[in-house]
Amino acid sequence: MLSSTEKILSVVVLALTLAVGFSLMQYNSTMDEMTVLRGEQVEHVDMVNKEFKQRVKAVELENIGQGKEIKRGQDMILANTKLIYTKADSLGSLIDDLAYEIKRVDRDLSKKIKNVQRDLEGLEDNFDSEKRRTRRDLSDIKKQLKTLNDAVFPPEEEE
Repeated sequence: MLSSTEKILSVVVLALTLAVGFSLMQYNSTMDEMTVLRGEQVEHVDMVNKEFKQRVKAVELENIGQGKEIKRGQDMILANTKLIYTKADSLGSLIDDLAYEIKRVDRDLSKKIKNVQRDLEGLEDNFDSEKRRTRRDLSDIKKQLKTLNDAVFPPEEEE
């Protein structure tokens, strides 16, 4: 028969065989579970990706015409900006021309006003001299009238 060492070794080998068998069953069970989980994960990810792709496609379809609208709006803005700059340059030139004309008219008017003032001063001097001459003449006429009056109608002598 078997010796006690052989019996112990047989029991240990049997226990090891049972442990390896149990571990192998656990491993197979875990692998089957992992396969199921991987399948569910792939199915879930595919479902999410499909839904995401559908939403992206819907958004793209909604926005398909908006790119053209945005481009047309940008073109309009650029055209208006160019027009504004052109008009601003034109207005700037007109303002400069107007400022030059205003300065020229101001110079001309200043000269004419000075000439009129000089003429007025000359007329005033002429008027004053004419006024003095007229007073002298009037005084002379009064003296001559008195002299003639005295000659024609001599003053009566008082007694």
